[in-house]
Amino acid sequence: MKDLRDEGKTVFLHCAYAQTRTPVVAAAYGALITGSAPEDALRRVSAVLPTADPRPSIVAALRAMAE
Repeated sequence: MKDLRDEGKTVFLHCAYAQTRTPVVAAAYGALITGSAPEDALRRVSAVLPTADPRPSIVAALRAMAE
């Protein structure tokens, strides 16, 4: 995704409900480009996606990204 954005392309992230995977993928990308902690990025994403409810296993994978 970052490579495409670096080329100036628009990238759409789509999911039927934006509850599990979408918020985590958005948070991972947000953490990557801002240098923030993945959990902080997930909090920011969840603030605009109030129905976000990612599975604990996916959140654990997001946390592992920071290690």
